[in-house]
Amino acid sequence: MEDKEIRLECLRLAVEFGSQRDLENPKQLADIYYEWVMKGSLETSPSGNRKDDRPIESVNQRSVRKGSTSKVA
Repeated sequence: MEDKEIRLECLRLAVEFGSQRDLENPKQLADIYYEWVMKGSLETSPSGNRKDDRPIESVNQRSVRKGSTSKVA
């Protein structure tokens, strides 16, 4: 896609999905979308949402309260 096409698509999204206040100045929201699209995924960005770049660990099993375990008959 060319730069102009990307900008027009960002403007379309701003007009289509923007709030009533955004429709008064859709170029401002379109510019925000454009900056977000063009910055891309940097190599320095973390792979997950962890600040220390550790891999996401598996979810721990739920703890069970004493006496609430299922009873097998």
